Amino acid sequence: MEFNFSEGPYSGMSTPRNEFPALLTYADASERMWGLPEHEIFLGVDGEGGAITWDMGADSPHALISAGSGAGKSVTARSIATQALAKGATVVILDAKRHSHRWAKNLPGVHYACTMPEIGNALVSVAAELHRRNEVVEDWPGEVETAPVGPRIVLIFEEMNATMDSLADLDKQQSRGAYTCAQAHKDILFLGRAAKINEVAISQYAADRGVLSPALRENFGVRILIAHTWETWNALVPRAGRAGGAPAAPTAKGRGYVVVKGKATETQLLLIDEEMAAHLVRGRESQQERPRQSRRQQRRQARRATAATARATGRTV
Repeated sequence: MEFNFSEGPYSGMSTPRNEFPALLTYADASERMWGLPEHEIFLGVDGEGGAITWDMGADSPHALISAGSGAGKSVTARSIATQALAKGATVVILDAKRHSHRWAKNLPGVHYACTMPEIGNALVSVAAELHRRNEVVEDWPGEVETAPVGPRIVLIFEEMNATMDSLADLDKQQSRGAYTCAQAHKDILFLGRAAKINEVAISQYAADRGVLSPALRENFGVRILIAHTWETWNALVPRAGRAGGAPAAPTAKGRGYVVVKGKATETQLLLIDEEMAAHLVRGRESQQERPRQSRRQQRRQARRATAATARATGRTV
C-alpha cells in the first residue's frame, strides 16, 4: 500500500510560529504606529509578527492593564499615552504615587493630578466635559463618530484600586446629592465612547469586585495581563478560563497577554523609554501646532461643562 502525504486536508497549512523579538522598541515599531488611524493604538506584536492594536472607537472603548508591582504596567501605559499625545489627544494622568509618569510632566497636552483632592477634581472635571460633549453629539445631525466634540481625551488611571478606595473617603465628606468622583468614574466608563474619552485603568489586582463590578468591567474591551495570576486570568478572561484554566504567565521581559472580546493573544508589548516618549510628544506637538485656548476660553468651556453635567445628572456639581 502506498501513501501520498503531500496531499490531503492539511496541505498548505503550517503551525503557528512563536518567534517574539527580545524587546519591541520604538525603532522596531515606528512605521506600524504612525500608519494607524487616530483612534487606534499599537500595543505590540504576536508570535508571528502580527500587529496587536487597541481600537479606542470600538464598543467597550476602555483598556485595563493588570499586573503586579514592577511587572511593566506603567511602561505599557507610557507607550499608549505617547501615541495618544502625538496624535493630538489630551492625556489626563491620575497618579497617586506621583512618579509613575515623570516623563510626561510639563509636556504639552498633559494634565497631571497627584493628590487625592486633585484626582477627585480631575475625575469630576473630565466627567463634566464628557456630559458637555454628549450634548454636542445629541444635537449633531451627522454620524455620531463625526460630531465635533473636540480632541480625544485619554485618562491614565494609575493604581486604580487603591486610589478609588481613598477617594471613597473624600466622597463621604461631600454634601448630600453632590456629584461624586465615584459617579464621575462610572459615567466616564459607561458614556465615554461617543464623547471620545477613553480610560486606561491600571491595577495590581483588577479582579477586585469592590472597585470594578462585573458591569463596570465590561466597558474594558481590551485587557492587558502581565505576570498574571490564576485568579486574575479567570476573572478577566472567563471564556479562556473555562476552556482549561490559565496558561503560565510569560517570563520574557515585556511579554504579556492582550485580551480582546475574550480572545487572549500572547504579545510582545511595545517599549518606548522615557526620553524617547518625551521627544516624540514634543516633536509631534511642534508639527501639529496645537491651538492654545485663552484663560477666558478655558473658563467659558468649564462653565459649559459644569452646566451640562448638572443637566445630565440632575445633581449639583
